[in-house]
Amino acid sequence: MPKKDTTDEALLNQLLAALPESEYLKIRPSLERVELERGQVLWEAEELNQHIYFPATAMICMLYETVSGQSIEVGMIGRNGLVGIATFMGDADLLHRVVVERSGSAFRMKGSDALEEFSESGDFQDILMCYTQSLITQISQTAVCNQLHSVDQQLCRWLLMNHDHQQTSVFLMTHDQIASLLGVRRESVSLAASHLQDRGLIKCTRGKIELVDRDGLEASSCECYGIVKMQYDRMLSKYIKAHGD
Repeated sequence: MPKKDTTDEALLNQLLAALPESEYLKIRPSLERVELERGQVLWEAEELNQHIYFPATAMICMLYETVSGQSIEVGMIGRNGLVGIATFMGDADLLHRVVVERSGSAFRMKGSDALEEFSESGDFQDILMCYTQSLITQISQTAVCNQLHSVDQQLCRWLLMNHDHQQTSVFLMTHDQIASLLGVRRESVSLAASHLQDRGLIKCTRGKIELVDRDGLEASSCECYGIVKMQYDRMLSKYIKAHGD
């Protein structure tokens, strides 16, 4: 019987890797590898979603834009998740703009193929529903964080989540770009980054932030990061326990 190829790049995505072998091999022919470039718009708000994406090394963000043109990041998705859950919710139109935050690879699946597999009520459906719950937690907790916590805490949360999703300690982002994602002033991000650098938690150079002390960042972050991570880890471990081969 065929088995998962451990060198298969698609298995960098934690959701695909968690699927039972039989289920993964069933959907593998429907997964198309694509290279995504930073700044690439996968789809605009209210645009028909033709594919779902499982990031491998790419990082994708969900942006909410106001009628005045302002935008804020409401969700980030890396190798731990997928983009396009609206496909399974009875409406392929998304309310968010979906943009590539970090260049890299992803595996996409036609929405029609994904919906057909989802409708069979098997392991694929189960893991997507579990992930949807954890994504809802991330979106709601991000809203709480943006409203109630300091920019220093928000920056800690953002850096930690990026580190989890990308598995890299170096982030090629300007303070202006981060400020746009957090919905705050650039000066506020620069001040927060200076505070964290003075404490030896990060190192900043032009257009780049290097994570130096992850434990220190976790201690300095608000509870929002821990809540989101705990929900995701619990979801994945519960699924693997119930559905693992």
